[in-house]
Order: sequence, then C-alpha cells, then structure tokens
Amino acid sequence: MPLRVLLLSLTALVLGACATPPGKYERSYPQQPGGRPTQTLPQRPSLPSEPVPGMPSPLPPAVPEMVPQEPIVVTPPPPSAPRSAEAVSGQAVTSLVRQARAQRAAGQPQQAQASLERALRIEPRNYFVWSAMAQAYLDQKNYDQAESVAQKSNSLARGNVYAELENWKTIRAARAARGDAAGAQIAQDRVAALQAAVAGTAP
Repeated sequence: MPLRVLLLSLTALVLGACATPPGKYERSYPQQPGGRPTQTLPQRPSLPSEPVPGMPSPLPPAVPEMVPQEPIVVTPPPPSAPRSAEAVSGQAVTSLVRQARAQRAAGQPQQAQASLERALRIEPRNYFVWSAMAQAYLDQKNYDQAESVAQKSNSLARGNVYAELENWKTIRAARAARGDAAGAQIAQDRVAALQAAVAGTAP
C-alpha cells in the first residue's frame, strides 16, 4: 500500500512539471487538409517613408545635360569655284550628265542612273556626277542609297559649297522620307548654312 501511494505521488509530480507555466499560451496553427498544421509567417515590416537618421539620402535622378549645338560656319566659296559638272567635266561626261538631267525631268530616273554610271566609268572622282547619281536614287525612293552616294560626293567635293549644297538637300529629303525628323533637321541646318555662304558671294 505505501508503494502504491509513492508511485501516485511521483506521477503527479511529473505531470505537474510538464504542465504549461502560468501566463504562457500554446501557439495554435491552422490545420491543412489531412491534419498537418501550416505555419503562419510574420509579415515584414514596411520600410519607413521618411529618411532614417544616419543614413544617406537617395540621390535625385540624373538629368541629361543639354549640350548646345554650335552654329555651323561655312566659308564662302571663291569666285573661281566650279558650280556644275560642266565646269569640271570632259565633253563625254558633260553630254551624259545633260542626258541624265533630261531623263530625270521626263520621269525616267532609272535611265538617268544608267547614264550617270557611264559617266562615272569615265570620271570616277567627279563629285558633281556623284551628286546627280544621289538625286537619281532619291527619285527612285531608294533613300538609303541616295544618302550614301550624297555623302560620297561630299567626301570628294573637298569643300565645294555648290556640290555640298545639292548633296545636303538630297540627304535632307532622304531622311525626311524615312521619318528621321532629327536627322532631317540637322541636314536642314547644314543647307541653311551653305545657302548663306552661297548668297554671300552672289553678284
């Protein structure tokens, strides 16, 4: 009998030690289907909207600096500067250039291109012929080729204002036709500067 009382006392002590202390509560978890509890994670605290003391303030977004475009200055051409293909071309090339002009005026830009190609085989560095070729490409709505050939004419012209003026008119028209408004405006500024230079030497 005393042994039984002793065992009951020990059992009561063990159960009392495993009981929940006062003021503590067990955390309950919602049950998933199937009987497993799901753990609810605590929400992350939102970041403060005001600057934190001791932390550097974020820099404002960078604003691109607007670089003013320098004015285009073109030196007026000397009175002796050639103004057309006839002034620098031989007789055969002059005849082909005139033929190409007539073909363009008749709405035959492909025939004009063929005539100018023959002229370039005779005088491959004649920048006036290259300029006329660029205009023939422009008439055919081949805008990329028109600008490329006009730029080639400019590289050969070596500052001839009259040839460059026609070339930049072609480039302006080609860029506008492609929808390149910014590029067309750049070409227009160049045309205006070249026209001013030509007007300054007009008799």
